[in-house]
Amino acid sequence: MGKKSKIFLVFLIIAVAVPAILFGTLYVMVTRDAANRIQKGIILQVINSESPVYYDDGKTPIGVFFEKTHRRYVPYREIPKVFVKALVAAEDKNFFHHHGVDFKAIVRALLVNLKAGKVVQGGSTLTQQTAKNIFKRQKRSLMAKLKELIQAFLLERTYSKEEILEMYINQFFVAGFGKGLGIAAKYFFDKEVKDLNLVESAFIAGSVQAPNRYNPFIKKTEAEKRKARELAKQRKDYVLKNMLKLHFITQEQYEQAKDEPVPFRKGKISYRLNVILDYIRDQLDSDYFRTVLRDQGIDNIATSGIRIYTSVNKEIQEAALNSLRCRLPYLDVLLNGYRKEYKANKDQQDAQDLRKLGRAVPFLARITHMDPNNETACLVVTWKNGGGVIGYDGVRSMAEAWLKWKAGVWARLDDKTLRSFLRQFHEGDLVWVQFLQKAEGASERQLALTVRPLLNGGIVVLHDGMIKAMVGGFFNRFFNRAVDAKRQLGSIFKPIVYTAALQLKWSNLDALPNRRDLYEFEGTMYFPRPDHPPKSQKVSMAWAGVKSENLATVWLLYHLTDHLNLAEFRHVVDLLGLGRKENESYLDYKRRVRDRYGIVVNKNALMQAAFEEAKEQIRADLIFSGYEQVIPTIERLHYRIDPEDIPPDYAQHTPLARFSFERLRRLDRKMREAFGRLRFLLDEEVGTKPNFQLLQEIDKELRGFYQSLQSGTQDKIVYYGEDYHPENTYDLPLRLDWVVDHYRDLDLGKVWIDGLIPSEIITALDKAIMQNYKELLGHKRYDLEVLWRIRDFKTLVNLSYVVYLAKRLGISTQLDKVLSFPLGPNSISIMEAALAYQSIMCGKSYPLDDLSGPGGVPIITRIEDRNGEVLWEYHPQSVHILSSRESVLVKDILRKVVLHGTGRRAKGAVQLALRTGDVVLRIPVPAFGKTGTANRFTNSSFAGFIPSLDPSGPKWDSSKGFVIATYVGYDDNKPMKSTHTTIYGASGALPLWIDTANGIVNSPAYTHTIQLADLAFESLKDDLSTEPLYTQIGVSPVTGLPLPPEEQALYGTDQTPKVLSDAEMEGDKLILKQLFEPIGGTVQ
Repeated sequence: MGKKSKIFLVFLIIAVAVPAILFGTLYVMVTRDAANRIQKGIILQVINSESPVYYDDGKTPIGVFFEKTHRRYVPYREIPKVFVKALVAAEDKNFFHHHGVDFKAIVRALLVNLKAGKVVQGGSTLTQQTAKNIFKRQKRSLMAKLKELIQAFLLERTYSKEEILEMYINQFFVAGFGKGLGIAAKYFFDKEVKDLNLVESAFIAGSVQAPNRYNPFIKKTEAEKRKARELAKQRKDYVLKNMLKLHFITQEQYEQAKDEPVPFRKGKISYRLNVILDYIRDQLDSDYFRTVLRDQGIDNIATSGIRIYTSVNKEIQEAALNSLRCRLPYLDVLLNGYRKEYKANKDQQDAQDLRKLGRAVPFLARITHMDPNNETACLVVTWKNGGGVIGYDGVRSMAEAWLKWKAGVWARLDDKTLRSFLRQFHEGDLVWVQFLQKAEGASERQLALTVRPLLNGGIVVLHDGMIKAMVGGFFNRFFNRAVDAKRQLGSIFKPIVYTAALQLKWSNLDALPNRRDLYEFEGTMYFPRPDHPPKSQKVSMAWAGVKSENLATVWLLYHLTDHLNLAEFRHVVDLLGLGRKENESYLDYKRRVRDRYGIVVNKNALMQAAFEEAKEQIRADLIFSGYEQVIPTIERLHYRIDPEDIPPDYAQHTPLARFSFERLRRLDRKMREAFGRLRFLLDEEVGTKPNFQLLQEIDKELRGFYQSLQSGTQDKIVYYGEDYHPENTYDLPLRLDWVVDHYRDLDLGKVWIDGLIPSEIITALDKAIMQNYKELLGHKRYDLEVLWRIRDFKTLVNLSYVVYLAKRLGISTQLDKVLSFPLGPNSISIMEAALAYQSIMCGKSYPLDDLSGPGGVPIITRIEDRNGEVLWEYHPQSVHILSSRESVLVKDILRKVVLHGTGRRAKGAVQLALRTGDVVLRIPVPAFGKTGTANRFTNSSFAGFIPSLDPSGPKWDSSKGFVIATYVGYDDNKPMKSTHTTIYGASGALPLWIDTANGIVNSPAYTHTIQLADLAFESLKDDLSTEPLYTQIGVSPVTGLPLPPEEQALYGTDQTPKVLSDAEMEGDKLILKQLFEPIGGTVQ
């Protein structure tokens, strides 16, 4: 043997021996490690693992996943043979022939994955998958895979094939909290395992790796459900095809089963504790968390035994839930009266389920004794294994609501009306009751009378981007109204418009018209209506929010980009994807704007654009000519108004048709023609004998001409037209003798057309319009130089911008681009509303990586394995959305809503109770927010926030507050209105909001960062009022517009409302800032 051969032999021995030694060592280590865990009892413990979920204290459990009620262990002898064949065909066709590892399958999967460039096929056997779930594979690595191969071999050596299948079949994840074949059969088909047929078995076997992909029960939309059913059939057919290839079924069985859809029929497998666990379950089912856990070696959450820690605070959650359960019954009786119960129903079963879990919920009891004159025990009730008494204190709330429903909201409850209320009850009646706190020394537990309300609602609390509380309904189970109920939240949307305006060169003190008007967009007329009589024709932007002025806010939206120059407008258009793309031809862009967005640039559109420009151009001339008083009228003019387009109820409030420029122009021409004829007739008549026929003709031409007798306007000639009949006493028909004396020197340009505008101004406008029109014709109609002057295109940009901003703020629902946007026609969840207000509060959003929308809000803070090792932990990563200026100024509007506007009920209602000895000091906490009342009163909502306590000093910090969103409404969107009662945002949702806020400020979660004793000696400062870059401007309590110092003195300086502003004083003149700060990013 040569030297080279010896060297090769040595290397060969080393190359074989070293891996063999290493693998042998690994085999010994894995065998020792598995010695205990491979025992049947230990394996059953793993299969029966539970996953506890904790509140934010890390100790108190919210509930448990995969508890006993969500498991149905099925022995192998009870597993249908057809299912065993289907599982083998789907997951491991050589299962009964290998010894735990199928090397051919591994090589085949490797080649397929290399060809595809990604993992599309796995090579793990059923034994490997079982080993992975039982022994808990470490993070993905080659070493972990080698360990898994050895563990699979050990399983095969220790247990029979049937026993391994039994282990696998009882531990795969199904849905929600359930696992195993027993749960799958019940959940998907409402069947026992023994009753599964070929189609059902093929589907379950094919879905074990990704059950949520094929599950129509968890999909939100009909389209998603249809897609899931299609995928389920495809997966079922795949398994059937494999079964046919393996000769497990005949060709006839295959053809028959292939034609059948998967016969889904949902069975009850879980007894859900609350919507919080459902929400956490849905997040764990998401691709994001499944990837996180898979990277930690957990492919099957059902056997992982993980512990889940959340951001939910127990005290805040209970405060919100108790508020809903106390307030909803009262509101329900206000609307519907007191309804008796005649038999137990599903609600009673729900209540009993929750009471078994220690939940304080209403339940049904039977009246066994009545004494209306007994204040401490007017009703005695019993229920299974218990009983109690209801005194006047326990009856008073329902009696008061009943009285207001019957007699009116101003009715007051007294002993007489309370006894009248009690007379409707009889011994043997079923009534809903709930426990009150037991009075000291009392022998029996005190109860309160209540009802199971038809009304429902939801509450969400966010802090630092995480969920602190979430209530999904009265029983807080099954359907999560905080997340899944899409409601019209009314004026909750208005602050989004104000935020957009501040970004696009508007000031919060800009004056906005607050009157009825019409708004045309793409051929459709919109006529917004106020929800209360406006007190002023103009309001500031701030006051539009404070007083919830519909008319002013719609006007602002319609004119949102009016302050932008062409370069700024181009920036916004490109941001929204409405501009011409880099490689897009002019014709392609024209088709896109015209055909996709409905923007038609025809002669009418160009004339309207020319008219709007002319209105601006003539403004300086009006001031110079002494016609400054005409400017408001010019601003109100529309190029064309068809009176038939105006609804009758709108016309009776506002004579909109008068403000049509085309009408005024026609009237002006008619005036000039009439006066021309009049002048001719007068020339004929002067110096001749009176001619009766001539005088009749002169009188006819004089009709429509009037002389104003208003003070200071004696020479003002007005032309109304022949059909006008004056409604005022200061316009009198023009006298013939006056005309005879003045007709030769009368300047027709000074004649006021319809009493609105002098004729010469109409002439000047007409001339400017034609010049502008000719200039526009010099451009291509769909160039941006033209489009930014076309009202329809500007309106499209305005609507697109607020919709885009809403999405960036946290509203993921697809919103309609409509002019009624600020009034809340779009239906969203209160979780989305809370996310938007959180972004306004702190100027940031807190996305959870790939999770988005109301279902992706951070709630899980940490996940640990069964040994306490941290697998994943949430580290908040914020994304800036708004500038500090925008956030501060909109927050000030929301603060003034509570101080001076529709949210006044919350003023001083949120109080931090500080106990010093026997004295309780109550410190008012500032509240910020906005009411929302849906059209037809179908929904009442309130969204807002309270500031946190700044640990660095005695002051509030509104940038790190607690966001709260609440709503009340019927599930079927029935109006909340009765003979005597109507539920608004302030009367329905706001009380829930106040209760929840009080629960927050008096919880350790709120006060843990400060020494409460310090608050007794130092007053807390408002962080907004101490902002160095802003000034408190005194404003009119009616209009919200700035007041000069002398007028503030009339109201009283301390009583004058203040608005925070970045305006600056130059001498005695207030200069409003206009900043261009469009939100960043691009529309997807």
